[in-house]
Amino acid sequence: MGSPLSPILADIVMENLLKTATRQLPFGIPVIRKYVDDLFMAIPNDKVQYTLDMFNSYNPHLQFTKEEESNNKLPFLDTIVTRQSDQTMSTMWYAKPISSNRLLNFLSFHPLSMKINVAVNFIKRVTSLSTSQDHNFQRNVIFHHLRTNNYPTSLINRLMTRNNSPNNIKRITDTPSSNGSSINNNIDFTYGSLPHIPSLSTTIASILKADYPQVKITQKPIKTIARILPSTKYPIDPMLQSNVIYSISCEDCNMCYIGMTRNQLKTRLYGHNSNINQYHKLRDAGKNSNDEQMNNLGEKTALIQHMIQHNHTFNTAQAKIIDRTYRSSSLPILEMCHITNTANTINHRTDVDGLNTIYAGILHTIKATTSRRKRVTTESKMIVDHVSH
Repeated sequence: MGSPLSPILADIVMENLLKTATRQLPFGIPVIRKYVDDLFMAIPNDKVQYTLDMFNSYNPHLQFTKEEESNNKLPFLDTIVTRQSDQTMSTMWYAKPISSNRLLNFLSFHPLSMKINVAVNFIKRVTSLSTSQDHNFQRNVIFHHLRTNNYPTSLINRLMTRNNSPNNIKRITDTPSSNGSSINNNIDFTYGSLPHIPSLSTTIASILKADYPQVKITQKPIKTIARILPSTKYPIDPMLQSNVIYSISCEDCNMCYIGMTRNQLKTRLYGHNSNINQYHKLRDAGKNSNDEQMNNLGEKTALIQHMIQHNHTFNTAQAKIIDRTYRSSSLPILEMCHITNTANTINHRTDVDGLNTIYAGILHTIKATTSRRKRVTTESKMIVDHVSH
């Protein structure tokens, strides 16, 4: 946890601990396996506590516990190791009793390819970690877990048949393309991702695969936990946020100004306040909207121009963040989209000249949907108020 160097240092410490402790033991260890801090060892029955004390004497902050075999069986990682009568060992896939048996549910909003990969990998884990030939056990485990997660029986049977087939290993020398030709594996592939939208994403990926075989497209789910559950992080002060689209309402009419900033919002508002203060000084000095200094000041932003022309005021302390992005390069187009979809803005129409007309239909749909939601919300509130009275 923490620094990327932590797991490397932990592994070095464990290797040194293992070598130091085993060298001090007065007997040899025929079988020893390590995975991070889990150790699997074969030691004499009367030396178990002695060995544990030897390991725990390495450092008081590194203390081990032990688990001994029961009925010649001992769990280790995802396997249950069985000691046979001839002193050989066999393994079977194993899950702890507290395991929820939960995998990626087949009914979840994820690409079908991702669900199939989860099922295939689970089948391979169960079969590859089991050295015995108890196929009924493997089949029952696979069916129980996959059916618990709503995978269709027909799909499970098909994947198990493919896994048991001797031809399930694909050739890696040549990969056939969509037109039947071969693609050399030495090609440098370009990888990209698309949001998972049923039918649409698959269609786009198929078109790209046919025309650009060197492009590998994967789909990423858009319904994530981060989008569903609220963040538990302490919220950042809006004035300290950067890469945002903000709105400032006029105090004398229903118009508003929409702007963007890559810096912290408070830094951008300092600029607006500076212009506003300069405007008040010029007005107090008797300057009007026809004065050259006023005209030069009004050319800086549409906000200050609105104040000069209509003698209205803006309270920058009431500025609201209406959108944000992690990519500062996306801010201009995001600002143009909000200006286009807001009817009562004082922004210049030239502020949206760079917006491609391809977005017009999408923005119109968003605007119509938003207006409908607001209307329904307003009507619902009116009904509630009427009932409550």
